[in-house]
Amino acid sequence: MGEFFGILIVRPLGMLLNLIYGAVESYGLAIILFALLVKLIILPISYHGKKSMLRMTALQGKMQKIQKQYAKNQVKMNEEISKLYEKEGVSPMSGCLPSFIPMFVLMGLYYAVVKPLNFMMGLSGGLPDDIGEDINLLAQHLGLEITAQNAYTIQMEIAHKCNSFFHDGVLDPEVANLSEGIKNLLHPLNFNFFGLDLSAKPTFALSILLLIPILSGLTAFLSSWILQKVQGNQVQGSMKTMMYLMPLLSVYFAFQFPVAVGIYWIFNNIFTCIQEIILTKVVKKRNPPPPPDEPKKKKKKGEV
Repeated sequence: MGEFFGILIVRPLGMLLNLIYGAVESYGLAIILFALLVKLIILPISYHGKKSMLRMTALQGKMQKIQKQYAKNQVKMNEEISKLYEKEGVSPMSGCLPSFIPMFVLMGLYYAVVKPLNFMMGLSGGLPDDIGEDINLLAQHLGLEITAQNAYTIQMEIAHKCNSFFHDGVLDPEVANLSEGIKNLLHPLNFNFFGLDLSAKPTFALSILLLIPILSGLTAFLSSWILQKVQGNQVQGSMKTMMYLMPLLSVYFAFQFPVAVGIYWIFNNIFTCIQEIILTKVVKKRNPPPPPDEPKKKKKKGEV
């Protein structure tokens, strides 16, 4: 992960997650509220994208006519479709942007979750390839060795063990003396959420953690299904493939990431379902689709 991504995306997301955690004092609840807040922040973009997608759907009839009329001339077909988009004020890409934003947030959240000392608490380092002096000091104090193999997971282990440094919310003086950064920024993180260890990775072993990938896949499928229904599109071809591919990818990634990321993805999907239903009703009410072209009547004999 580059410096640009770390500074401009991951660190702000980590700070936001840390701020929410400080308010609710529950890591799991902070993840859920984080997902909701991100949805609210990008709501104007989602509204614009939904409006564009519905207008695109309303133009399907006109587009099919153009495609049929210029089936043998691909260049002319593209020109006429572009003219139609321009005339109707539709941008085919604007409806895709809200779909990509959650993926960037998910990537940023992954690093914020697996490296909470850097990106949530702001201890020295700040970049995944730079462990930082404060974190090295904590690892040494805990008797932990940082290697190339555990560099991307050691911070969650340290954060777990750091909870023992606090007594009634006060940092142990011995630890506080290690560094000013540790003294000013370190605070306990509770990764327990209704019996789930949010720092653990799900496995195929029969346990409650197995529910996270399953729910991730089910909510992803529900989100895709609702999206197709509210748009009124017939699910076929590549769209039908994506409808089943995305849930499978959700299940796969939920096994690769800590449970906290899976919790985010599940609730992001749930909030997406609710948003799609509400936004579709609002957009259709405020922006009714244009009436379809009336078929030309054949002139009778004697008519001018």
